[in-house]
Order: sequence, then C-alpha cells, then structure tokens
Amino acid sequence: MPRIACLHLPLFPLAARLRSEPELTREALAVVEGNGNVARVVAATRLARAAGVRSGLTLPQARALCPKLVARPRDADCERAAQEALLEVAEGFSPRVEDAGEGVAYLDVDGIERHYPGPSPELEMGRALMNATEAAGLPARVGVASSKLAARVASGLPEPPVIVPPGEEATFLAPLPLQRLAPEVDVAETLERWGVRSVGDFAKLPPSRIASRLGRLGRELHSTARGRDPRPLVPREPPPTFHEGMSLEWPLVALEPFLFVGRAALDRLCQRLQSR
Repeated sequence: MPRIACLHLPLFPLAARLRSEPELTREALAVVEGNGNVARVVAATRLARAAGVRSGLTLPQARALCPKLVARPRDADCERAAQEALLEVAEGFSPRVEDAGEGVAYLDVDGIERHYPGPSPELEMGRALMNATEAAGLPARVGVASSKLAARVASGLPEPPVIVPPGEEATFLAPLPLQRLAPEVDVAETLERWGVRSVGDFAKLPPSRIASRLGRLGRELHSTARGRDPRPLVPREPPPTFHEGMSLEWPLVALEPFLFVGRAALDRLCQRLQSR
C-alpha cells in the first residue's frame, strides 16, 4: 500500500506574499484580487481577520472594518516562486513529488521509516517536513495517508502533522461532509438529493448505481470514499532554472530601493540553491 504525504500551504496567496515581504507578518494585511473599489479580499492575516476582514469582502468594506489595513494585490511571480520553493523542500525528502498547484504538493514517502527510526517514523518525518518548509519561509501543514485525498484532508486538520494509519482511510473520511470529497457543486447537490450527507454515506452506495448515475467522475469519487485513490501520484520533472520575482506597485527610480528589493530576492534564491 503506497504512503503519500501532502504538503499544504493554507491561504496560499497570503503565504506567498509574506514569504517575499516577511516584515508584513505582524501587520493587518489583506491580499486582494481585482482593481479599485471592486478588488476583493482573497486572504488576510490573523490580525486582519480578528478585525472582521474575511475573504469575499471588497477592499472598501475591509478598510471600513480595519482602517489600518495594509492591502497587497495577488502577485503571480511571488506565488510561482513560493510554489517552486515548496516543491524543492518536498524533493529534499522524496524523489517522487507531484505539483498539485496553489500551495499543494504530494510526496511518495514509501519506506521513509528507514530514515526516521523510532516508534512513529511518519510523525517524525511530518515534523521534519514542517520544519523544512518553515525554514523556507512557508508555514506548511502536513498529512500522511495511503491516498492523496485522505492526505490532503489530514493536512487541513488542527495540530499537524496528522497521520492516517494504513488501511484506515475510509474510516477517516467517513464522517466528513461531501464537500471535502466532491467540490464540484453539481455532484454534491445530486448526492444530497439522494439523502447522502457524508462521505461515509456515499461509500455505502452500490457501485453499479454510482456508475449509471454519475459516470466516470462518480466512480472515481466512490473509490476515493472507500479509501482507494483512483488517481496515482504523478511525479514532476524538476525545472532546470531558478527564478525569484515580485511585482511592485511603484516604479524604481533610484538605486537604493532597487538594492533593497534585489537583495531580498537574491537571499531567497541563494537559500533555494543551497538546499539543492
């Protein structure tokens, strides 16, 4: 039975921005998408959330709740570099890593116990993964299971790393709401009309009924609900080049601010090169 670890960065746009601008960690910061008064919050720091700022608010609404709110736009360059840094940490632990995008990576951790002797080798490995991502400026969470979905769900639970024992994936998933299994709204709504409320309820349905009503997607979801992952881990090919980037809201017209931004990017790049 394969063993898969999921590295997950909650609030990925925010984590990527704070990696590039760590001095904003203690600020009431919101990352927004869109322009002007129609820009909407996609993620916010704990200080901003304590003031009532949440995803979906427009920027004027957020500033009405938190007048000292610092706003930054989503930055594709920051997020691309953060995702690469996350994958590089993962590749320091396993040669087989899948890039799932948006702050998520899967690792094949079969046989990891050889490197972490003790009563709980997977737990020790999970802690080591979290420490390594923290050192890279990325506060990732870790879940370990025998399927990608179970590992992803485990990585979102409190007090990580969370380990799902081999063979217990179906039991682990059973009490969860269907949205964890089927983010596709139409599928979730169809299942709820059948009276299916949880992953465990869905797993009890006859496979023939699922196949005839929901097709291939339904069969895959049903297999996942029963603890079997129909989509194997697909390792990525590591890129041959490294880059760091960050979009600026103002033009650089003097050398000093360029050196400030360039030095921070170079430090991050050197850290990644050193880890390789």
